[in-house]
Amino acid sequence: MKTYGFYGWQTADCKDKNGLTPRDYYDLLSGIWSAETCAPRMRGEWSRDNKTRGQCSVTAFLIQELFGGKVYGVPLKDGNYHCFNDVDGCVFDLTSEQFGNVRLNYDDCSEQFRAAHFSKDEKRQRYELLKARLSEITPVIRPMRMENLPRYGEIYAEAFAGEPWNDPWERKDAEIHIGELLESKQAYGLEYLTDGEVAGFILGTSMLFHYGRTFEINDLAVAPVYQRQGIARRLLTHCIADVKAQGMVAIHLITAGKGALPKFYEDFGFGRETEVILMGLEC
Repeated sequence: MKTYGFYGWQTADCKDKNGLTPRDYYDLLSGIWSAETCAPRMRGEWSRDNKTRGQCSVTAFLIQELFGGKVYGVPLKDGNYHCFNDVDGCVFDLTSEQFGNVRLNYDDCSEQFRAAHFSKDEKRQRYELLKARLSEITPVIRPMRMENLPRYGEIYAEAFAGEPWNDPWERKDAEIHIGELLESKQAYGLEYLTDGEVAGFILGTSMLFHYGRTFEINDLAVAPVYQRQGIARRLLTHCIADVKAQGMVAIHLITAGKGALPKFYEDFGFGRETEVILMGLEC
């Protein structure tokens, strides 16, 4: 796991609707925190090397909007409060690095409220600026769209050309494959957008049996340039939550029998079937 310097990073595992954690948002915010979003009295101390300086309240309330929970404030010697987040017991402070080696006391702190903080126009304006900048770069998970079929075909062909499959897909054939699945009345798929581009997708169909409706994941693909960024994991997390909410009684998939993929799915609770086998007939 990548290491971070902010307080609580090791246990900051709560997720927003797109499957992003506070660590993910720290990465995103690190590129957009600026002197403009810094508290005016601290702008002389802000720099790229001290990027969290003066960003605590606007950041904490923005994270609260994304994750829920509460914002608390550590009392400082100058009479102000340093804001941090508590999301159902998951306590973290994305802007703690501005204090260097000084460890703050996060116990028994008073709750902070956005109405009080944003009664100051300059702080509200800084918050809106940070929020607007974040929305421009935040990845989005949303339902797949037929108009993006050419992009899905491109991703699929490129992704499955690599290990462990090494399948020589033609892009047009990949489009047909995905399009036929999408046209099914029982299809369900999600695409992952980052920087305005589709980076990956997950697609499957459901089927009714005597014991209930099940969902089969047919395809999970991420463009090679976006791989190893946690996108497949976020798509699968979101998909599992959605199909469970739809009342599915089981989720199935076919994957490689060895290598990294079985372990990837086992981490989500998938197990190897023992009562059925996959059989095939070449034509």
